[in-house]
Amino acid sequence: MLRVVIDTNIFVAAFLSQNKLGYASQILSSWRAGAFTLIVSPQILREIVATLIENGIDEQSLEELVALFGQIALHIPGAYQTSRLNPVDPGDNKFLAAALESNADYIVSSDKKSLLPMKHFHGTQIVRPELFMRQLIGLHSEQLVE
Repeated sequence: MLRVVIDTNIFVAAFLSQNKLGYASQILSSWRAGAFTLIVSPQILREIVATLIENGIDEQSLEELVALFGQIALHIPGAYQTSRLNPVDPGDNKFLAAALESNADYIVSSDKKSLLPMKHFHGTQIVRPELFMRQLIGLHSEQLVE
């Protein structure tokens, strides 16, 4: 099964979007449906929760999300560190470290400034939400044919 690290901006987009058919919402729905394994480190979880609180997401939605993290996400210790993005956005290093630590297949992000320009990091593809969904749908349709 695919291992995927999702940038905080995808969670924010999914929760704030009125369009539940948008890519960010589709990604979270696909994760909930078991289409891939979400990788979460303590650093990533803290940032997601703090950012969603800052954006006014209601407490019940946050509790449900944290419960889902506990039930169906792959938790890693967050022991790895990387300094690849220090000059650009050191806050995004946690996503690279999680991908490296978990041997993730993808990092999904909308970050055009620091993550997306890298394209790859130690074998992990860094992709936009729409490209990830196209690839995920393609993988599932191939499995149906076999």
